[in-house]
Amino acid sequence: MAKKNESAFDRLLKKLTKATPIEQESSVKLDHNFDGIEELNNPLPPWWTAGFVITVIISVIYIAFYFMNYYDPAKIGKWQEQELQNELAKAQKQVEAYKKAHNIVDENTVTVLTDKKSLEEGKEIYLKNCASCHVADGGGLVGPNLTDNAWIYGCDIKDVFKIITNGTSKGMPQWKALGATNIQKVASYVLSLQGSKPAKPKAPEGQPCNKS
Repeated sequence: MAKKNESAFDRLLKKLTKATPIEQESSVKLDHNFDGIEELNNPLPPWWTAGFVITVIISVIYIAFYFMNYYDPAKIGKWQEQELQNELAKAQKQVEAYKKAHNIVDENTVTVLTDKKSLEEGKEIYLKNCASCHVADGGGLVGPNLTDNAWIYGCDIKDVFKIITNGTSKGMPQWKALGATNIQKVASYVLSLQGSKPAKPKAPEGQPCNKS
């Protein structure tokens, strides 16, 4: 029975904790006594019990929602790997949109440049960075002849762009540091050398060019 002078807060606290009143503690005292420290068998507070039950329920729902439908993500919700793939796809679209807005090319979007200014700039880059292996006129030395119709890694602008960017396992260094725009220019210049007559052409290497 509640005491007459008991405040509303005290009554609420009792309901939330269900702790045994001090005057009745002897009824819940356990047979454990360590150096005068005694243990009481008070029940768990209702708020704690309710929180634990709610946590268990949420955990079961979470496991069912994200993991138990692994083989059929559309059945209930999207499991984590599927969500990751969706986010990666969204990010890729944003990257492509940025590249398009800022005129940035890569090996998938690069095209051949044919204007005089771009080819002259490509030639300047070629003479500075590529002539030591391919010779100034493209006839080849350590590197292959760039003027004939034989290609080791492909003769399409996308292939040439990729080779210049990433290099090869046969001694061609990567030139990522040039930047995509400059690589596009030098790749276009390299393709413009096709059919020219170098002073000392190196023997053909690779397979005939097939752009079809």
